[in-house]
Amino acid sequence: MANKTLISILVIVLLAVGVYFYAYKDHRNIANEGAAFADTALAIKDSLAQNNEAFFNQTLEVSGVVTAVEDNTLTLNDALVAQFESNPTVSINQQLTLKGRCIGYDDLFEVVVLDQSIILE
Repeated sequence: MANKTLISILVIVLLAVGVYFYAYKDHRNIANEGAAFADTALAIKDSLAQNNEAFFNQTLEVSGVVTAVEDNTLTLNDALVAQFESNPTVSINQQLTLKGRCIGYDDLFEVVVLDQSIILE
């Protein structure tokens, strides 16, 4: 009887530890991840317009010309919107490369949306 109780407790503890580590994974650090895809803002927009799930939740490295800056968001080539944790220090018509996580394609504004973005160049 004692063996069955001990084994039952051990199984419950192991299951609890497994569930804990499964549920509480570390957050992704986009800055340290390698880019799954690298291309221009216009090329990525064209690819996502045809297949909305192609780059979803992937780290992308995107280059282009800044066409709009607003608070913690900037737009590249009127094709991609990148969201930052803090206000980026860039100017309009500046050529740059950034990296971020693709959260999808906005059909209404026809832009690719990235979050957790960082400026590489």
